[in-house]
Amino acid sequence: MTAQRPRPTAADHAQAAAEHAQLRPCPRCGAQTLVARTPDRVAALDVRADPAPLDPAAEILARLAGRLTWCLARGEHTGDRIRWRGTEHIAGGRCTHTVIADHRCPPQPIQETLL
Repeated sequence: MTAQRPRPTAADHAQAAAEHAQLRPCPRCGAQTLVARTPDRVAALDVRADPAPLDPAAEILARLAGRLTWCLARGEHTGDRIRWRGTEHIAGGRCTHTVIADHRCPPQPIQETLL
């Protein structure tokens, strides 16, 4: 006799939906960003990243500017997911995923001062 798998709960569905990258406007500046939770089980992070792909030179500049870079892993059955991209991952050079960087809002124009 085989044991039955437990039915997925609403929390399971919410977690799976949060892991899929979705285009959403930034609440601060209104720019289109990719939003998702990393699928890591130990330290999942909520990520808001610019959807523009980076080439290796742009990734270096982004990291020098203090931005984190991420892999946008596209899966036929899992959908788009944002994965952590550490220094070991970058140095390997075998990654075939699209590279994206954390979103930073553009500087806002200085508002007029009140008299």
